[in-house]
Amino acid sequence: MNKNSIQEVSFIALQELPLNWKWMIGIGLSMLVFGTLGILASSILTLTSVLIFGGFIFAGGILQLIHGFKAKEKEWGGKLQHFVIALLYIIAGLIIFWDPLVTSLVLTVFLASLFAVIGIARIWYATYCKKQDWKWLLPAFSGLLDLVLTAIIITTLPESALWLIGLLIAVEMLMNGWFLLFLGLRVRKMEDSII
Repeated sequence: MNKNSIQEVSFIALQELPLNWKWMIGIGLSMLVFGTLGILASSILTLTSVLIFGGFIFAGGILQLIHGFKAKEKEWGGKLQHFVIALLYIIAGLIIFWDPLVTSLVLTVFLASLFAVIGIARIWYATYCKKQDWKWLLPAFSGLLDLVLTAIIITTLPESALWLIGLLIAVEMLMNGWFLLFLGLRVRKMEDSII
């Protein structure tokens, strides 16, 4: 490839990316700061996110209840089910507000179960890959890590319920922050090479 075709490919790639790399870098740096703070205060982030989750569930129940009363359809066969679901949402939201620690524990056990199922599925897939003479070490290693994570979560209950959800949110923020930062730097570099 000559220099002109490389610049042409870079220009096409640049058109596919957001134009304002400064915003990407700024948002990426902000997410890195907030993700780091989230790791340092994972218990607070866990409880806050559980309460926000409860607020969304409660608000959804209220909106569904209002819709049930405002709907003018007399022949609506699902009206009773609509009200029951709305009340269940409202009750679930109130329970979350009443005891966010128990909710955090329930969600943590659910996450541990999810990691266990994913780990078993990845190990099963690794055995399938090995039989097919495909690369199998990465899925096997990933599945084992999932099972180790499950064991850590389960053996540290109920304490892990205080920090796990916040830690996972913070790690996601860090990963997204690094992604946006490097993407913004790459867009800036591509823009500079074209100009």
